[in-house]
Parts: sequence; structure tokens; C-alpha cells
Amino acid sequence: MSVAPEPDTPEVKIFKDWLTQRYHAPSDDVEQPVDLAAAAKYEEIIRALLLNVANGDRRPEWKAESFFQRYAQ
Repeated sequence: MSVAPEPDTPEVKIFKDWLTQRYHAPSDDVEQPVDLAAAAKYEEIIRALLLNVANGDRRPEWKAESFFQRYAQ
């Protein structure tokens, strides 16, 4: 699943504009409420995932077609 829109679609411009002008921009509103229960649940899920991977029988492997493969060297 990709978070970026399909190439050559109208959504590409919207996504690029959002990414360059809005994502972690000085205009971010740090006064917005934080759902602490959701944040705690997210932390539990990530922690369980990390422990599962760390305690697994095998080391994780990059898929040959993975974008992140370049960081495995």
C-alpha cells in the first residue's frame, strides 16, 4: 500500500503541495488536542511489534524491490 497518489493523477499536485507547504510547517498548530489514549495504544502496538521482531527466530530481511533496501548496506 502506498501513501502517495498514483503518478499522473490530479492528486499528485495536491499531495506535493501538502508535503512541501503544510507537512511539519511553521503553521502547525501545537495547541491541538492530543488523544493520549490513542497515543498509548499506538505505543503498545509498536512496542509489541518491535519485541516480536527482536525476539524472532530470524533477522528481518529486506525485500529485493524495497525502496529501503538501499539503507541495508
